[in-house]
Amino acid sequence: MGKILRKLEKIKSGFTRKHLGIGMLLLVLIAIIIYSGSLIYRSGFFRVSKISSNVPLELALKNYIFNKPLFKLDIGRIYDFISKRHPEYKSIQVLKEFPSSLRINVIQRKPFAQLYLKNFYILDREGVVIGVSESNNLPQMTVIEIGQNSTTLSKGMCITDKRLELSFRLIEVIKARKFLNKFFIKSINTTFPESAYFRANDTRIVIGNSDFERKLYILENLLNEKLSGNIASVEYIDLRYKKAYIGYKK
Repeated sequence: MGKILRKLEKIKSGFTRKHLGIGMLLLVLIAIIIYSGSLIYRSGFFRVSKISSNVPLELALKNYIFNKPLFKLDIGRIYDFISKRHPEYKSIQVLKEFPSSLRINVIQRKPFAQLYLKNFYILDREGVVIGVSESNNLPQMTVIEIGQNSTTLSKGMCITDKRLELSFRLIEVIKARKFLNKFFIKSINTTFPESAYFRANDTRIVIGNSDFERKLYILENLLNEKLSGNIASVEYIDLRYKKAYIGYKK
């Protein structure tokens, strides 16, 4: 017991007025910091006065953001607001930039082709719907047909139909074969993959569901040597077999 008391006396004797003064000073500094932080928090210095965005923003969202303290601004709420109205966006980034700015960066999906299912659906390469129209507003873009379907699609939906992926691969191979640039590729039809075809101008090119590179090489030679680049009189060209078959318009 005596040893414990002696230890306590040593501890007490080590606590001086200097320590007390330092402790009081620290408390005052903490109080000043808290008070200053409170003043800054309530001041207009950190209120949003500028929004930078690479996409147009709705008025309701702007009204929510402007003049709101950056500290109170709910980044998650802003993200949800944009993503719910634009599910076709690939990614959305919302950044606070002190002292008084907010930056919104959006990566938009790039149109790749159109899918026709009663309406025209603009798709990116991943098969995500990024636009819907009752008419063909992008006639320069290839239209894909995979058969009639009563399903109604909406922005942001991802289509996983294997026939769509087949069409995408064919589009990529066609773009790589630059000799086809002088023809307008109006549509690709993969309703029945084994007899898939595309239309170059008004000529139907039956290509099947495989070996696209070899078949388009045969087509290029056929166009250059036998048809002299003119397919106006040709109804169809069937490339599914070892020998290419040509059907002329009557």
